[in-house]
Amino acid sequence: MVSAGLADALAQGLVTGGIIAAGALGLSLVYSIAGVPNFAHGDMITVGAYLVLALNNPGELALVPNLVALPFAVAAVVGIGVAGAFGSAYEFAVFRRFRGKDADLITMVIVSLGLALILRNLVLFLVGSKNVTYDTPSGVNLNVDLYLTGNGLAVELTRRVRGSLQTIDAWGYGWPALVAVVALAVLAGYAVYRWRRGDAGFDEVHFVDPRIWGVAGFAVAFAALAFALRGGALDAANAAYSTRVGVSRKYGLILAVMLATMFCINYVLKRTKTGRAMRATADDQSLARIRGVDIDRVQLVVWVLAAVLAAVAGALLGWYSSSLNPNMGFSLLLPVFAAVIVGGIDSPYGAALGGLLVGVSMDVGVYLLPTEFATYRTAIAFVILVVVLLVKPEGLWGDA
Repeated sequence: MVSAGLADALAQGLVTGGIIAAGALGLSLVYSIAGVPNFAHGDMITVGAYLVLALNNPGELALVPNLVALPFAVAAVVGIGVAGAFGSAYEFAVFRRFRGKDADLITMVIVSLGLALILRNLVLFLVGSKNVTYDTPSGVNLNVDLYLTGNGLAVELTRRVRGSLQTIDAWGYGWPALVAVVALAVLAGYAVYRWRRGDAGFDEVHFVDPRIWGVAGFAVAFAALAFALRGGALDAANAAYSTRVGVSRKYGLILAVMLATMFCINYVLKRTKTGRAMRATADDQSLARIRGVDIDRVQLVVWVLAAVLAAVAGALLGWYSSSLNPNMGFSLLLPVFAAVIVGGIDSPYGAALGGLLVGVSMDVGVYLLPTEFATYRTAIAFVILVVVLLVKPEGLWGDA
């Protein structure tokens, strides 16, 4: 019987990393532009998740049991918008006041810790500590079973129906076809990277980084070649190795939302007047003020965007884990910080890359370690953080 293994842990890690990356995008903005390592960001993830819950499944909350329940997608959009208003409120009421008094970094850290405690206890007071869930339609979960045989790679697509597995489709790749798929996809990705990079220097600022183009080129070529070169089903009875990867529409949507969010933030930063003002403020706030940049407006936009991104991460986390609790955001805070630093503080791409790397490291690490070490899942993120800082202190993406 085929069972889940390292490949499944890798797939789960990518989804976990997508959620961490969504949270890291917001923290990166506040950290690099406002200059505040915001320890309330994790609890804002929780607040965002519960705002969506109040609109999607109000019956779970004694506070608002009679609200009209909205579909999850609609509730997420509205709840995330409310979270943005929440972010503007604590920017006006808290951080702007301390910024006006020229509070130092330590003071701002303490303020953010205080805000975190207020948010967490507010959630506890209003909704209690029990686990609650979103009201979402059950998706179709599929299994991709992989078998390495003497003739190549056999693939079976299965799903569980009434307690038994049904095979939906089966195909295979001979060894020459398998090597061709991988080699040609790598060459296509590198060709796209070289084409987008052109003759420019490696440090030139691009709207969409050539490395992103290269990865996208590899992924598209790999999918197209894998479909075009697949052959008939291979006999998997005597496979030397087999593994199962669980997939669902939910996983794909989580990663798609993260990628769309990343590109939207990158567009705002590099293609809008507000984004240019934000980058100028990040480089030198005093000089930006002299050049006519409205620093207070920039800071307001940053905190609103950070709250929105935290709510996106909260909604994705609650949907993925199928339960919400008042500590869910706090448990994600340390991996989010690790992702920001690992990827590079100044880039949305860096935050996303750091999130994916941290998520994969956590889930693959738990799979590889003995069961009794599963509680050290978060610590794995900091092992990766230390290793990256020793090798590349500016982060994997640097200042891209």
